[in-house]
Amino acid sequence: MPYKDREPHANDVVLLIEVAETSLRYDRSTKLRLYAAAGVPEYWLVDCTAESIEVFRTPGVEGYRDVRRIAGEETVAVEAFPDVALKIAEVFA
Repeated sequence: MPYKDREPHANDVVLLIEVAETSLRYDRSTKLRLYAAAGVPEYWLVDCTAESIEVFRTPGVEGYRDVRRIAGEETVAVEAFPDVALKIAEVFA
């Protein structure tokens, strides 16, 4: 059923991205737990102050099991689309 006829569900989401500067604590705690519990497969938290991206994958009841912080000249790819890669330095250029 198209989204114009219904709201999207967690199993429709491939990647969820939050861009944060002042809401980091809330995004790392409350939202992180909710997204993991809902089964969102990949959650990126863009930390504008630190110019980094926290990548959370493999959701479970306790949270995400695969957690990584990426910064500087590193690149990150969406797990569902590994050919789509971003250089972190270019994100914050």
